[in-house]
Amino acid sequence: MIQKRGLTLIELLVTMSLIGIILIVITSVYVTGFRTFKEELASSTVQSNAQTILDAVILDAKNGMLIEPIYGAYTTGPNTIIIRVPATNESKEILYNGSDMVYDRVIYYYLNNEIHKITYAASGSTRYKNDGKDSVLDKNILAMSFEYDPDQSTATLVRVNLDSVIKVGNRDKKITISGEARLRNHI
Repeated sequence: MIQKRGLTLIELLVTMSLIGIILIVITSVYVTGFRTFKEELASSTVQSNAQTILDAVILDAKNGMLIEPIYGAYTTGPNTIIIRVPATNESKEILYNGSDMVYDRVIYYYLNNEIHKITYAASGSTRYKNDGKDSVLDKNILAMSFEYDPDQSTATLVRVNLDSVIKVGNRDKKITISGEARLRNHI
């Protein structure tokens, strides 16, 4: 006679306990990996946005003739920069009024955790479509500052510093980037 042997209750409990422990370990590794991925993705997004803004400021500064001390209601300082750039047409040719070069003004300023850009452009300039428009470039910036070398009134070099933050889970992740530009068209 053949006896059929099954699992005892103890064997079944031990097997279920081992499977439970293995599942807990796998789940915790997955959750930790997913949380790390989410944090790094958020950090990368904030850094990318800040880098895009920094690149725009640097490009305008490199194309600038000079840093103007005052334009309209704006004054160049640690949180504001007024860049005078040559006005150009669609063919990238510099515009002239007779023998005088025509200029556009590009203003970046920081106010209440927001970075703003305003362009005051001459008619005929490629920038004219945005003339007087105050665009908010980012709303999550902790600080933006400008440093002028050798000084604000005779600057030929501009340093830009951006501090941004993003809340990931229950913590804040701070991003700091900086760059500098030499005014290549400085007169």
